[in-house]
Amino acid sequence: MFWGGISGIWTMADVTVIGGGLTGLMTAIALSHAGPRIHLVDRAGQDAAPPDERTTTINAAGARMMQALGVWDRMASAPAKVMRVAVAEGPAPTGLAARRRRDSDLSWQGGDRPMGYVVGNAALQDALRTTLGTREVSEHRGRAVTGWHADADGAVLTLADAGGTGVSLHTSLAVACDGARSVMADLAGLARREERQTQTAIVTTLRTERRHEDTAYQRFLPGGPFALMPGPGETGGHEMSLVWTLPNTTAQELIAAEPAAFEAACFEAFGSRLGYMSLAGTRLAWPLQPSWRRRITATGLVLAGDAAHAIHPLAGQGYNLALADAAVLADLLAACARRGLSPSHPSLRKGYEMARFNERLTLSMATSGLNRLFAGAPPFMRRAAGIGFSVLDRLPAKSLFSKIAEGGRLADAALLQGQLPGTRRPG
Repeated sequence: MFWGGISGIWTMADVTVIGGGLTGLMTAIALSHAGPRIHLVDRAGQDAAPPDERTTTINAAGARMMQALGVWDRMASAPAKVMRVAVAEGPAPTGLAARRRRDSDLSWQGGDRPMGYVVGNAALQDALRTTLGTREVSEHRGRAVTGWHADADGAVLTLADAGGTGVSLHTSLAVACDGARSVMADLAGLARREERQTQTAIVTTLRTERRHEDTAYQRFLPGGPFALMPGPGETGGHEMSLVWTLPNTTAQELIAAEPAAFEAACFEAFGSRLGYMSLAGTRLAWPLQPSWRRRITATGLVLAGDAAHAIHPLAGQGYNLALADAAVLADLLAACARRGLSPSHPSLRKGYEMARFNERLTLSMATSGLNRLFAGAPPFMRRAAGIGFSVLDRLPAKSLFSKIAEGGRLADAALLQGQLPGTRRPG
């Protein structure tokens, strides 16, 4: 369906996805398999975006979903496998302590299959764009949402281009994938509770002296977690993606530090397990402000991705939550289609709220809680938590945490099982 930029032109779309980032593109593709006509509104124009050196962690269930959607095999650079996760509390032991104490308080292996993958954002963006081109999705780029109101049949969106020319789009359901500070959520009055912005994540690529052997590392330090993930697109096993959470001032100082000083700080923080770690990418600063919305729907509107839940990056689960949002919503839309109901039907919004509540709450509380515990608690409490990790490492319950980390446990949807929406009934 085509519509132009003449002020006052109206059109009808079954479902309109708002946001052209990784979440919006993926959501539009997923929902295009559920039956309704899909429109995608992207405020970015046709100009090429600057290269994105960041990476995204996708769990095993998310990888099955991306395979089913045809995205996975379109990535130009190979995703890195995560076969093992090692978690530790406190600075790396040195000297005599290094011989007496394990360097990991908690670790688990994914068996013969990867627990997850690390993909390059640029490769993922390109693969999503290519896949979108094979689907019947109407794109409207270079337009931003400037108004919204609900009506009996869904919602009316007011869109404007850079020159101020406006159009109105009538849609049965709008899916807001426009980030933590969602314009759509604000227009609909969906309140956000956010934490104080006291930490900044440094994101970059490091080259390690020793091979990482497909292992992801998480070291909880007094200033914040130091996370290393296997780097995508390389075969030597020496590149790793770093996400290092620090107090704002410390992070800015390390962003501005000479490369040698930054490398020394990384080595001191993580220890000698992987040998010397040299800087192999641009250092980026990412201000952290986790947020939570109790309600993620309104008449004619649902929120997905960071618009619904912006969590701390320490577990690498942010995009996996967005994948589950899209997978659950796709099943609900397919169910509406089977029953002859419009996407605006209240049962869809109720089902989405219920289906996403447990996973959203669990991961939001777990990530923020762990960060506050290790970054702000007294040393004896941090060490007690580290001992707790050691105990958990010996308990059968560890396998449950492993399965949750692999995805598809707290959210039940066809795509997370590698099947297209409508081919099975959630249960």
